Amino acid sequence: MPARRPPRLAKDRQHNVNFIQRFTEQETARRVEKRPESLTAEQRAALRKQLSDTQFLTPNYADKTKINIAGMLRKWKRYRLQAPNTRGKDVANADTLLVLQTFNIKYDTGIFSWERHRIQLSGCYLGLAFTGARPAEFVDGERKSGNDRCLEELFPRHDTGSAPNDEDNDRHFRLLEELILQERSSRGRSKALCYEDILLMMVRHPETGKDSLAMSIKLAHHKGADNKPKPTIFFFTPTRRLIFCFISMIVSLAVHDRAFAATKFTSVREVFQAKIRGPVKCTPLRWKKKWLKRPIFRRLNDSIVEDDSDESISEDESDGSSTSKYQPLPYQKLLDDMARQSLDAGEENPIKPKAWRNASDAVRDQMMRHDPKWATFNSAYINEKVGFHLQNAFLNKPTEDSLLGMLSHIGLMRDPRASKDMVPDEVWEMMPPDSEIAALKAERAQLKGGQYRIKGTDNEDRIRELTRLIATKEAQRKNTIRQAYRKDYFHDRPTWDIEADGQEEEEYVEPAIDLHIPERAKLAEMLCNQPDNLSSTELLEFRIQVAELMVTLCGRQETGRKRTPRRARADVAVKEESPGPDPFPLLMDRKQCPCCIGDETMSHGERTFKYCRPAVMYDHFDRKHAQQLGGVKQMSCNHPKCSSEALSFKHLRHFKNHVEKVHGVRLRA
Repeated sequence: MPARRPPRLAKDRQHNVNFIQRFTEQETARRVEKRPESLTAEQRAALRKQLSDTQFLTPNYADKTKINIAGMLRKWKRYRLQAPNTRGKDVANADTLLVLQTFNIKYDTGIFSWERHRIQLSGCYLGLAFTGARPAEFVDGERKSGNDRCLEELFPRHDTGSAPNDEDNDRHFRLLEELILQERSSRGRSKALCYEDILLMMVRHPETGKDSLAMSIKLAHHKGADNKPKPTIFFFTPTRRLIFCFISMIVSLAVHDRAFAATKFTSVREVFQAKIRGPVKCTPLRWKKKWLKRPIFRRLNDSIVEDDSDESISEDESDGSSTSKYQPLPYQKLLDDMARQSLDAGEENPIKPKAWRNASDAVRDQMMRHDPKWATFNSAYINEKVGFHLQNAFLNKPTEDSLLGMLSHIGLMRDPRASKDMVPDEVWEMMPPDSEIAALKAERAQLKGGQYRIKGTDNEDRIRELTRLIATKEAQRKNTIRQAYRKDYFHDRPTWDIEADGQEEEEYVEPAIDLHIPERAKLAEMLCNQPDNLSSTELLEFRIQVAELMVTLCGRQETGRKRTPRRARADVAVKEESPGPDPFPLLMDRKQCPCCIGDETMSHGERTFKYCRPAVMYDHFDRKHAQQLGGVKQMSCNHPKCSSEALSFKHLRHFKNHVEKVHGVRLRA
C-alpha cells in the first residue's frame, strides 16, 4: 500500500530531523547492548577447567520437541531477549471485526495472487471471532523444521564420542525433515478446517416454520488433540448484516469449488432456495467424497490456477492433501495479512488472530477446552484491561457499560489517517546509513574486486552469503524505522491536535475507493451500504446477490503492476473500460505479455499493460507463465484473435515462434 501521509506530518521538517536523531541514537544504543563483554584470559581458563570436569547427559527429545526448540532458537536469534508480558493480551470486539471486514473488502490495496484469498480472509476473521478458537483449528499451524540450520545447530547428526554412521544418521535426519508430511499422509488430511468438519443443512424454523440454512462446524485440532481429543461443535445461522454472515462465505467458497454432492447446486441461488421435502426437520447438504478431506481455506499462488474443473481428479480420490493445489492456508500467511490490514486500517498495534478469545467463563472454557480447575485462561489469555466499572459500582451509581466496553478493547487508539508504511520520503532521504550494513557492503566490494560475475571465483560463497546478509539487515532496518515512526506518530499526534486548538481544523477525507475489479467494487458497495429495512424476501435476494459476487470474485486476479493515483472522494469508483475500436489488436506491442492479454480474469488495463522495457516483460513471462506452459501437454494461444481459431502447439518453442511471427512479440529462447 502506498505511504499515506497524515496532515502536517510530512511538512514538519523539524519533527523529521528530531525523529532521525532519536532513531540513530536508539539504534546505536541497541547495537552496543547486544555486544557481550569479552572474557579475560583467566576467566576463559577457569571456564575451560569447569567444563572439562563436567559431564553432560544428552537428552533424547522427541522429533516434534526438537522442531519446537529450534523454533525458539530462531526467535531468539531474530528478536533477542525481551521482558515477558510487555504487550499484554489485547482483546477485540465486534467493532474491530467490522473495521477489518470493511477494510478487507472496500479499502485494501494489497495484491493477492487470487481474489479468493480475500474471501478466505473474511471467512477466517468471522470464524475466529465467533468461536474464539485457536487459529490452528482453521488454518495450518504445524511447525516446520526450517532451512536456517537451527535444528542442526541444536541437534547435530553425530553425537560426540560415538562412532558416526553416515547412512543411519542421514536416514534419520531425512525422516525428521519429512515428519509433518508423513503425519499428514497417515491421517489422510491436514490439521486445518476441512469440508468434512462442516455440515450445511436446510432446517425448518420451529417458530416461523420457514426453511432456512444453518451450519455446524466441528473443531478438533486443539492442543493435546492427539492424546486426548475434545472436539467442539459450533452452530451458525444467517445474519441480517451480511458483512458478518459466516454461512454466506462458506457457501460461496463451496460453490466456487463445486464441492456439493447435489449436481443442481452449481449456483448460490440454488443453495439458498433449497427446500425441505418430507416429514423431516432438517435436510443436510452433503459434500462430494473427494472434497471431504480438502481444506476450505487454502494456499493460493500464481502457479495454481483456481478454476472450477476437477476433471483430472477421480471421484474416488479422498486424500485432499496429496496435491499442492489443496494445501491448507499457512498460519503465518494469515498472521501477516491480518497484521498488515489492521495497521493500514489505522490501528496502533497489529491485531493478531488470537484477539477474540473472550466470552463468559463456562462458554469460554468449553470452546477453548480448558479445565476450569486449572485456571488456564486467567494465567495466559485474560484481558489485562478490567472491563468492569468498579468506580461507579463502589459509589452505587449507574455503570457506563458501553463506554467501558470501548475503553477495554482494541480500536480505542485507531487513527484512520495512519497506515503501515507512513514514513515520508524526506525521512528516508535524510536517514544516515547503517554502519554495520556499510561495513558488510565494503567487505563485499573488496572481495568482488570490481568484477560483476562471481561464479567460479574463490570468494563466491562468501560474497553470496554477504549479499543475503545485507538484504536481510536492510529489510530489518526498514521495518524498524517504520515501526519507530508509527510509534512516534501515535505518541505525538494527540499533542499536535491539542496545540492546534483554535486553528482551522483540517477536514478528514475518507480514502477514495479505486478498485480495478468490478465485482469487488459492487460487493463492497452492497456489504458496506446494506439497507436496514429489508423484508425477509428482499434480504434473501440481497444475500443471494452478495454470495454470487463472492463466487465470481474468487476466480478473479489483480496484479500489482499499475496503481492509479487516489482521488479525493469516498464513493466507489468502478473503472470504466474504454477499449476503443479494437481493444486487442493482433499485432501487439513488444512490451506486452502475450499470455496476460488473453486472461479474462483481469481488467482491460491489466491485459493490455505495457512494461517499461522488453527485458522486464521477459522476466515476467519466464517467472509466471513459462513454467506453467511447460507442464502442459498441449498448449494454445489465448489471444482473443487466436482463441476462436483453436490453435494448439506441442512445445513451448512452437508457441514462442507463433507469438513472434503472428503477434510481433519476441520472447527469450
